[in-house]
Amino acid sequence: YVSGDSFRMSADPVTMFAITAVKTLSDIKASKKQAKIEAQRYEERKKLAIRQAADEEAQRKREYWATIASNKASQAGSGFTLDSKSFLAIQTDVTNTMEKDIGTIRLNLETDLGELGFAQDLAKSKRKQEQFGGWVSIASAGYEYKAKKDKYDS
Repeated sequence: YVSGDSFRMSADPVTMFAITAVKTLSDIKASKKQAKIEAQRYEERKKLAIRQAADEEAQRKREYWATIASNKASQAGSGFTLDSKSFLAIQTDVTNTMEKDIGTIRLNLETDLGELGFAQDLAKSKRKQEQFGGWVSIASAGYEYKAKKDKYDS
């Protein structure tokens, strides 16, 4: 407002800077808290992916052993010997298929963990940038409000 011949600001620059700084500090604190929560979520997702892969692998091995047992029972009922080349070829094929399936499960797990790790690193980087930006904003506001105060005081 205008008082006599002098121009007066509605709020002094120090007060404005303090309000801006407190809000920015609150934002930085919230960003740090959110970063911690995000990190925990990513770690939980990694643990879940590992558990799921272990469960899939265990299930595949159970299926393998059931197939082997079934093949042996069928073979015994048909009168072939356990060293029959046909029987051994079937068992080898079942084993090879199981090993490939387990390899695929493990490869998929590593891919999932890699993607989660990348996403986690990106989120962490974004939060650090937010926090750094907050500090820069406080510094910038400090210089700006100091200049306004100097102008106000003169």
